[in-house]
Amino acid sequence: REMRASLSARAVPVTLRAPVGVRRSVRRGFVVRAAADEDKPPAGCTRYSINIKRPLGLVLEEKKEGGIFVGEVVEGGNADKSGLVSVGDELIATSGVVFNSTQDYGGVSVKSGEETVRLAVRGEKFDTIMAAIASNPSQRTVTLEFQKCM
Repeated sequence: REMRASLSARAVPVTLRAPVGVRRSVRRGFVVRAAADEDKPPAGCTRYSINIKRPLGLVLEEKKEGGIFVGEVVEGGNADKSGLVSVGDELIATSGVVFNSTQDYGGVSVKSGEETVRLAVRGEKFDTIMAAIASNPSQRTVTLEFQKCM
């Protein structure tokens, strides 16, 4: 089964609850980065991270054998302007926004404790990754980590 999502269109923000194993940051909304040796890239591959605003200007695809890859870079879009993203690059992680508490005020639930987290793609569903990307407020940049293999 292949799934494809265009991230060049305006996304609707969604609330994402932190899945088990997500690293949390309490440092004023900065993304927690994985340690360099935590998950080393295979031989012939390099990793890079970009911070870009939405719309991202790229299309992500889920391959049948697993993994989420760049299927298209929209010419003139934010990903294209970065000069780093290429078709075939594998998405390794993304930033997402979670709320760690909810308070009830007279029957109205108010979410608080907004945190930006790093969500590793491996083992997560395609829809979960798309929701994580969409959870980033439009005025903030989205952090995407990719792996490029030669």
